[in-house]
Amino acid sequence: MKNFKIILILISLLFLTACSSVKTVPKYEEKKNVKWKQVEPPVIILNLEPGDIVIKEKTINPIGMFGHVAVMKNDKTIVDYPKFWNKSYTIDIDYWLEEGRDILVLRYKDMTDEFRKRLIKNMGKYFGKDYRISSDRMNTEGFYCSQYIWYIYYITAQEMGFELDLDSDGGPYVLPYDFINSPYLEIVN
Repeated sequence: MKNFKIILILISLLFLTACSSVKTVPKYEEKKNVKWKQVEPPVIILNLEPGDIVIKEKTINPIGMFGHVAVMKNDKTIVDYPKFWNKSYTIDIDYWLEEGRDILVLRYKDMTDEFRKRLIKNMGKYFGKDYRISSDRMNTEGFYCSQYIWYIYYITAQEMGFELDLDSDGGPYVLPYDFINSPYLEIVN
């Protein structure tokens, strides 16, 4: 059974990698002049708010080739789904950042106090699950980094009676960079 799980994971990774070069039709207009914030010591990021989405740029290693993303629980603490064989965890933003890996901070344009309160509640409700890659965005048995963020925003909007899809290209997977061109998010760094 353990070998089956490993094989399934490897096939999923192969599929995910193979699909990375497939161009999907963007649902929204591409944002121009996206400026990444350089991360250099000492790291001080001010004015972060609960619900802010922090994207790390892509790297050439297999773990970071799609970028990485996490969400702010408050002004200093980030909720992260890091990688296989790990559950989600919270960490101070200053420890989460990496020197030499630039970031982009996105904020939901229509954030209200009620939405923020429910979003934080949903962060807690879906926190602590295993890292799991699935093309079913509604699968809450486990999450990968960007699916978790997509889902907590989606389910919070559903609870409040409206639709919200932060994925800008509508592909089978929600990838970190898919948030950049969402018309519902603005770049704040």
